Amino acid sequence: MVAMRTTCASLAAGLAGLCLMTAPVSAQIDHDGALWEMWLGQGSFEALDPDWKNVRWWLDLQARWREDGSELDATFVRPALGYSLTRRVTVFAGYMLATTFPAGASDRTEDRLWQQLTWNVPVDGGYQLQWRSRLEQRFVEAADDTGWRFRQLLKYTQPASADGRRYLSLIDEVFLDLNDTDFGQEVGVRQNRAFLGLGWFLDDAKTIAFEGGYLNQWISRPGDDRMNHVLSLNLLVSF
Repeated sequence: MVAMRTTCASLAAGLAGLCLMTAPVSAQIDHDGALWEMWLGQGSFEALDPDWKNVRWWLDLQARWREDGSELDATFVRPALGYSLTRRVTVFAGYMLATTFPAGASDRTEDRLWQQLTWNVPVDGGYQLQWRSRLEQRFVEAADDTGWRFRQLLKYTQPASADGRRYLSLIDEVFLDLNDTDFGQEVGVRQNRAFLGLGWFLDDAKTIAFEGGYLNQWISRPGDDRMNHVLSLNLLVSF
């Protein structure tokens, strides 16, 4: 695992260096290389009871590393329950525990409640388009206010091999803070994430997939904005 992180950190540093060479020079943006790892599992309860086939579960686990992947930055645990309204539309409600590890400061804990609607848009030819809307309520340790945030994600995939086992993945997600808080949240567009990568189905049923690629994260902050150049590694499992 240590060797894997070292290799990934080197790749993240390379990606960051490439982006720094091609990006316009700006004194208003603080750049860093990063490594993000995620396991996302979701499925239905049909195996327990056929009448529960529309009841869904969700769990994602994440670890994020800063300083070109050399220092642990944050961990996330996010479970949820959901319901499939149609074959293409699903709603979820869940909880998230976020722990961040700021450099030179004490660890910080954030609890979140979140609600989500996912719509898999009909597209022909093996192409897929997913629209995901998420509302979050943020409760930060040692703060009194509740932060309300809206996130809108659009994901597009298309086959990259004749057998459909490999695919191209494009994602963009916008973060909109809906209120000001005593822990520093301010109304407005505060973050954007853009991902370009490749995916591989690891089984014939196409229920397990690995996606890897480059993610650009822009964060609006007081003073200099931040831009993270991220090597993003994701294992996606559907039951």
